[in-house]
Amino acid sequence: MADWYRLNLCEIYLQIISGNEKPPLAILLKNLPTLLKVLFTASARIHGLTKHVLENKQLDPSGQQVGSAHKALGLLYKVKKKQALALKHLSEAKRIFSQYGPSPVLTRVETALVELQK
Repeated sequence: MADWYRLNLCEIYLQIISGNEKPPLAILLKNLPTLLKVLFTASARIHGLTKHVLENKQLDPSGQQVGSAHKALGLLYKVKKKQALALKHLSEAKRIFSQYGPSPVLTRVETALVELQK
């Protein structure tokens, strides 16, 4: 259960550092200290959180949680412009999620891979 919480926290960090949504200025200013802290620590936190998941011997190496950890690392490296590492982790996530058939998470991984190849 704790690994799911770790992966959910990774998703929140990724949403913040990717900056796809622009909040109103008042909300941005109100939360500026927290946002700045997250921007400076999110990368290390994502690495640490996913490390716990990937090192958990009780998890199936081809399971959803391991796939989600690879997805999180791939999206982090995509944001950080580290294309080779992003491709490695996103390709592994795609391999894992493909075995379960079409899903929104598989679509997200495939979209990220296409964006990297542009």
